[in-house]
Amino acid sequence: MKPRTVIIGDNFAEELAHQLNLEAILVEERIFFDGEIQPRLLQEKKAEQIILILQKKADQGINDYLIEYLLLARKAKDLAKKVLGIMPYLPYTRQDAIFEEGEPLSALYLAELIEQNLALFLTFNMHEHRKRIRDLFTIPAYNVSLFQDLAKQFQEFDPQQAIVLGPDREAKTFVDDFCSNFPAEKIIFLKQRNAKTGQITFSYPKLNLKDKDVIIVDDLVSTGGTILAVAKIVKQFQARSISFAFVHPVLGDQSFEALKVVHPKKIITTNTISNSYFELDLIEPLARFLKQELKI
Repeated sequence: MKPRTVIIGDNFAEELAHQLNLEAILVEERIFFDGEIQPRLLQEKKAEQIILILQKKADQGINDYLIEYLLLARKAKDLAKKVLGIMPYLPYTRQDAIFEEGEPLSALYLAELIEQNLALFLTFNMHEHRKRIRDLFTIPAYNVSLFQDLAKQFQEFDPQQAIVLGPDREAKTFVDDFCSNFPAEKIIFLKQRNAKTGQITFSYPKLNLKDKDVIIVDDLVSTGGTILAVAKIVKQFQARSISFAFVHPVLGDQSFEALKVVHPKKIITTNTISNSYFELDLIEPLARFLKQELKI
């Protein structure tokens, strides 16, 4: 008898299978000399439904990651009637509008490619700016927030002496989610970027940060430019400490290391993208969501 649910993927598949008491089938990653990718299932087994999950490696090109995922999703469709796709980090979502004639609407086009072989899609803290996940996918799609879980990593902080700060309007949702488990004062900066020079400036309300523990939260960090600029403003107002909490370390360890320049009290991130410093393993909240919301 074929199993009801099988999980295909990498180390995440193994860990998730253990949490859900399911079978995992691992993927062998192979790359030809010309850069072509040929992933291979170490075991081929039919199932009623397959869960596909892959972690993006820090040294893996984002397009290599996407091609590998798309190829495995199509392979999984041959083995099960229903394929549930989990992509911990969904790229290209910042390109959710056409700003100049001739540009592709990348966020939508990528969603159209991904959903072709899936019955359901799930990601974590997709960069929702002008478009929400429901605007991109026609299949059931979930954008799961990890900020409530990130807030649990600050239990030693006194919320009455802390401020949770978002660097731009898009971060308001992250701040609200974080503060649902950490009832501190909230502040949202407004960010403006010069389209020609790329220079970033901020506007913000009157700040009273003296002797406060400031936690700056955002969805992703690459070079750290945006939240470091915010941190430098915070320092001018004599905050007692600065900490960072974010979901996606886009450059892996480099994203974490970039933030050390301001000597933060804490830096908390996840392992949606491989790195050595994560404090929040996404497998636990993912397994919880799959059990509670999708009844797997």
